[in-house]
Amino acid sequence: MIKAKQYTCIGCPIGCPLQLQHEGKDITEISGYECDRGAKYAKQEFTDPRRDMSTTVEIIGARWKRLPVKVTGPVEKDRVMEAARKIHELRVRAPVKLGQILIEDFLDQKAIHVVSCRTMERID
Repeated sequence: MIKAKQYTCIGCPIGCPLQLQHEGKDITEISGYECDRGAKYAKQEFTDPRRDMSTTVEIIGARWKRLPVKVTGPVEKDRVMEAARKIHELRVRAPVKLGQILIEDFLDQKAIHVVSCRTMERID
């Protein structure tokens, strides 16, 4: 039996309304996209949904109290809340450099790290 899923593409500003038809785990058709990013997004969202993440963490000894950070690769959608909790437990001491790895192999994913998005010097 063929079933349908509806998505809104986030690959570009157009926001195409996508329709994905499938039988079980097999995709039979993807429609509604204006560019090839739409089909790629719908397939990814159906087979292995992931999310990019960025947030802030507490930094001690810097001019500002929060340090912007990001995850260098997408996180599995069903682990986003776990990832957010783990990142928010992090406390960093200044100085910190832009791109500095704060958590290596995040959520046991090789080569995916939590990194600083800003340099922050230590203040006394």
